[in-house]
Amino acid sequence: MCSNVILRLFTAVFAVFVVTIDGVDAAPKKDKYLYLTGSTPQGTSPIVVAVKKGFCKKRGLDIGFKLFTSGGVAAQSFIAGRGDWVVTGDWPAVRTWIKTQGESDPIVGLFPAAHYTDLSVVVSKASIKKASDFKGKTMGVWLGTTSEFFAAKYLDAYNVPLDAVTYKNIKPAEMVVALDRGDIAGFTIWQPFGWRSEQVSGKKVHILSTGKGFFTEYMVTSTRRSLIEKDPDAVSAMIKCTQDASDWIAGNVDEASKIIGKHFKIPVDNVKQMVVVQNFDLTYNAPFRKAMDELNGFMMSKGKSKKKVNWATNFDSRGLRSVSASLVK
Repeated sequence: MCSNVILRLFTAVFAVFVVTIDGVDAAPKKDKYLYLTGSTPQGTSPIVVAVKKGFCKKRGLDIGFKLFTSGGVAAQSFIAGRGDWVVTGDWPAVRTWIKTQGESDPIVGLFPAAHYTDLSVVVSKASIKKASDFKGKTMGVWLGTTSEFFAAKYLDAYNVPLDAVTYKNIKPAEMVVALDRGDIAGFTIWQPFGWRSEQVSGKKVHILSTGKGFFTEYMVTSTRRSLIEKDPDAVSAMIKCTQDASDWIAGNVDEASKIIGKHFKIPVDNVKQMVVVQNFDLTYNAPFRKAMDELNGFMMSKGKSKKKVNWATNFDSRGLRSVSASLVK
């Protein structure tokens, strides 16, 4: 009997050894996973690098990407049933969680993928020198996104009544053209569209402000609750390879920028400018929840969210906990 017990113990230990050697995680259930993203590097840089550098395959994951014009559009596809993970800005993340709350397989937050302040920008005609100069003028805003939230935060900070400025609902690439033509006095959006505007219009325009001091933009990776419950090894392996890449990027910014730039077809110099000001901390913590709650409050005030985020049901921290208890605070 003693020999049988020893044999069983050896078999169990050997099995654990096999699935963890070389950093490979145990048994994701699918041969291929799909990650839905927008068309810019915010929040996606680590997972792109993780896939391109082979960090995910070392952990037993084969991940492909599907790019959309924005994270919000990616979220719509995810709601429709496509993909395994989706990364979006904070506004579409909240909208997605609330929309699917109460369904049999709701979409929930998995981890904050990145946060930053400097990549949100107010771009304007050169003649606009301060927020009050927007009074009586038209500002390009992509309604229903963080562009709208930032515009309100920026104008309010300088006591400019929101009804003193006309909002024109425009998508990012169109903002650049509209400002160059003089159809609008400025716009609020995220990079790289501010840099593109400067490239197109030269000295006719300038970046009037960044989001620093006004708000922190969060990118969030979400998934279906069923994936966390039925394929936990894939979830934890994806979080780990994202962390692996984040650590690698910190010491290899130039190479990482080339990888990311090629993936998104964005000039390497612009990518580097974006990478170095992003914080790729995956920790689920109080600052993240506070920023998301503030945004959610604004959405509710505009009639664009009917409920407050319920952190007990709209976010599932089990994936993060499986990697490290320190990632949940």
